[in-house]
Amino acid sequence: MQSVHCLLASGKLSRSIIIVALFLACLPPLIVYKFWNPSERWGFSNPLPQWRPAQSHPSTIPRKLWYKLGPKGLNDETRAWTDSCIKNNTDYEVEFMTESSGDSYVRNKFGATDPDLVEMYLGLTVPIFKADILRYLLLFSEGGVYCDLDVSCEVPINEWIPRQYEGNASVVVGWEFDVGWPGNFIRQFTTWSIMAKPGSPHMWMVVQDILQSFRDKMEEENVTIEGLTLEILGDVVDVTGPRRFTRSILKSVEAAYNTTLQDMQELLEPKLAGDVLVLPGYAFAASANTYDEAMDVPPPLLKHHYAGTWKNEKGGETV
Repeated sequence: MQSVHCLLASGKLSRSIIIVALFLACLPPLIVYKFWNPSERWGFSNPLPQWRPAQSHPSTIPRKLWYKLGPKGLNDETRAWTDSCIKNNTDYEVEFMTESSGDSYVRNKFGATDPDLVEMYLGLTVPIFKADILRYLLLFSEGGVYCDLDVSCEVPINEWIPRQYEGNASVVVGWEFDVGWPGNFIRQFTTWSIMAKPGSPHMWMVVQDILQSFRDKMEEENVTIEGLTLEILGDVVDVTGPRRFTRSILKSVEAAYNTTLQDMQELLEPKLAGDVLVLPGYAFAASANTYDEAMDVPPPLLKHHYAGTWKNEKGGETV
């Protein structure tokens, strides 16, 4: 008892009580996390790959420009078009992916966390399917700006996003078909140019929807991934291209922000839907949209030259 009185007198006991109380206060959250967090207790996998960095993502879209080369590389036209983007955006890192480097990238980035994705990607035999998926994976994992080889830049990339949206836009898309089309038509975003911050769940939704469609078709046709031909899968635009991309982005945005297609169609200026910035048709696809003659339409940000090297029976450029 005498020692207790001494501790109280010296203030040591009160400090000890405070330390013990703080420890006990922290204990319940730790127990709850350990025993009630589903991924810890039951082994559920995170819907996003585990290799994602834990730190916060960039506040703006990374200044990196991605291209995917076919087996023939660049010709005079595609070199001029890509140069128009590269030389007018000298503060951007540029990377040209090939079939081989794309395979290695997917294997190294996703092999440990998403082996099913890697197996399916590497097993595909139609080049355009792989090219479409690769652009989505690059933007998901690294972020930046993806452009097809037949895109020329008319305005510096740093001016594509209005300043008031720079910090909030995690994905930037442009309408391909939006204004001036008669009757009922299917709206779709372009995939010849997409911008994104890394780690966007919208981009991951696109990839997962594509893979699920492959699984469904493999079961239906009783084939392996190698057996998924153009004839079996059908229209590229619908399977991995702009229509698929549009459906998945809209589904993801609607689920996250309760925003629908009606909220972002017939645009005359950029509009932020949740964290997806939707650009009007004149931005990325001026030739495919028609506006009222009285409207002062801003200049296009880029031009797509419709080289269409994938439009053949093999679904890709051949040497």
